[in-house]
This record gives sequence, C-alpha cells and structure tokens, in this order.
Amino acid sequence: MGFEVGKTVAGYEIVEVLGSSKLGVAYKVRNVFAQRFEILKILPKGGQDNEEQTARFLREIKVHARLVHPNIVTFYNAREIEGQLVMTTEYVPGITVGDRLESGPIATKDAVKYACDALSALECAHGTGIIHRGLTAACLVITTEGIVRLSGFGLAKSVGDPQLTAGGTVVGALRYISPEQVKGTALDARCDIYSLGVVFYEMLTGKLPFEGKGQFEIMLAHVNAAPKHPSDINGEVPREVGDIALKALAKEPEQRFQTAQEFRSALERVSAGRGPEAAVAGAVGFPAAGLEPASNGRQIAFSFDLPAEDGLAQPGATTAFTAPPSPVSVTALEATPAEAGSIFGDTFASKLGISLAACIITLIVGSIALLAVLAVTKP
Repeated sequence: MGFEVGKTVAGYEIVEVLGSSKLGVAYKVRNVFAQRFEILKILPKGGQDNEEQTARFLREIKVHARLVHPNIVTFYNAREIEGQLVMTTEYVPGITVGDRLESGPIATKDAVKYACDALSALECAHGTGIIHRGLTAACLVITTEGIVRLSGFGLAKSVGDPQLTAGGTVVGALRYISPEQVKGTALDARCDIYSLGVVFYEMLTGKLPFEGKGQFEIMLAHVNAAPKHPSDINGEVPREVGDIALKALAKEPEQRFQTAQEFRSALERVSAGRGPEAAVAGAVGFPAAGLEPASNGRQIAFSFDLPAEDGLAQPGATTAFTAPPSPVSVTALEATPAEAGSIFGDTFASKLGISLAACIITLIVGSIALLAVLAVTKP
C-alpha cells in the first residue's frame, strides 16, 4: 500500500512520487508543521511481509540516523503511518550527478570538487564503521550552490551488522560495483573507493569505464578489464587527474587509495596546482616558500610554472629550502676559491704587519745606537 498524491497523512502532504525500487518507494512531501519539503520513504508493496526487506529497511534507518555531515543528506525521522514503517529525510533541491552527465562530461575542475565532497561524506561514514555499498552517480545530488550531498543508504551496513544477503548474490549497482562485490568476497570501505572511482571516471569522460552487452560481461570487465586512460577519451583531462581515477579503479583493494581521506588529499593537491614537482618537494620535506633563512644556513629559492590544464594549474609556484653551510677545512685544502682567497688575504695581512713592526723596531734601535756613538765621540 502506498500514499496518494495530493492527500495529507499524519502531517505530510504527498506532493509527488520520486521513484521506487525493491528498496522502497520515495515521495516528495511537505511537512505541514515544519513548513518544509522532505523525502518520505516506505517499503514497496509486499515488502512489509518480507523479513529481509523489512530488516534492510530498519538497518537503513539506523545507519542513516547515525550520519551527520554537511555532505550527507540529513536524516529526520522514522515512524509508523497507517500501519506502515516510514522514514523521512532532507529534500535537497538540485540534480544528481547522473542527471548532469546526460549532457556530457563535467569540467575537470568541477569533477574534482564534486568527488572531494563525496569523499568527505565517505570519510564520515567510514569513520563510524559504515560502508555504503551502493554508491552510484544517482546517489550524489548537486545542490543549487554547487555542493554534492550523498544519499541512497539502502544497501549500507555497519561492520558488525549481520549478513542479510544470501550467498552468491551480488550486492550493489552493477555498473559501479567493485571486483570484490562481483566475487562475493568480504567487503570493507575500499569497495566504496572503487565505486566513487567509477563515478569520477564517468564525470571526467562522460562514459563508464566498463560497458558490456549483458550483466555477465560487465561483471567480468570489473574483475579483469583495464579501462582506458581518461585523458585518452577526453583530451581536456590532465594526465595526473586521470592517473588518480585509475588508481581508485585498481582491481586489488591493496592497490587503490586505502582511505577516502587519501583519495581526497590526492585530488586536493591537483586542484591546488601542485603537480609532480611539488609532490617530490613535499616528499623530501622542503619547507614552504617564504621561510626565513636559518642562522647557520643559506636559503635557496626557485620557481617554476606548472602546465595550465583546465584551470587547475597555479603558475609561478615558488619553493624555498635552507641548505646547511658546507664545512671548510683549511688543513685539508677543501676551501672553495673564494674562501681560499679570504684565507690567503688574512695570512698575507698578518705577515705584512709583523714585518712592518720589525722594521720600526730596528729603525728605533738603530737610531738610539747612532746617537750613543755620536755622544761618545763628540769632542
């Protein structure tokens, strides 16, 4: 049983049906008391009598209610209405990434930003032990302010939740599932990294990394096929950005980004214009430009222009580091030419001073001796 559009039930005016699946039916409703639009979700017809579907719906309520984050659609309430269990969540005006992709690939700068927003949401979920497992382009809503919000927690589960899926059943959206989901092996947060990698690839190129004539071909491609480099499909995608997408799509979880934070940090470095040169500088610990030179060292600064690629580059990046002074050993003759000249000058000046002093003393002694002789011989 569902709700009729135009009717008001338990303080919710049913505005329209947004969609339905075996996971539930979603309505856009107006909360009469709060005077705001919300999304109201119920189990589909017949789902009330299905123990697995009911357990999954209850789990979605518990999981989503724990997640509070600016990039996650907010959970509001769960209750019974006319004998049906329902949940209400925030209604986010905007379009999904999937809808946006119908008009073609997304500009690299925007794609990177949207992916970073989604990864921030995943950081929150993974930090509380929750795996999404159903992430697709349709789960990411782009708000009118250009912020991405994550939704669609129907397949999400906590690490300690009991297994509800029968053995041999593939869980997740076919075109976005990870190889381990295809193989039915144990899952962790890295399956979400893969799924978001598929979405990111799709945003950059306007195409999914793996296509096939049937479900089996697509699943086989997730496990075995190597996707084309995004830059080879869309020449406007910088090579290093495409490399990040391919790393997220690695077949083995150990070869992907290990956390959402690691994935997001890689994207943020690119969006800040920090290319391979800056990454090397960071790896060896060069301090940032503008540092004062150390009292016992010399500061060396250099600048370089990164290639301008879709607005992601930052020309004239300057890096500085302090180099310790080279030790000078006079006895070992290791002085540089300038230092050797300085040492020679000091030595020469010292010898000249001694010679002048000796001459003056000799002149004085000689004068005294001459006066004494004159005094004795004078009549």
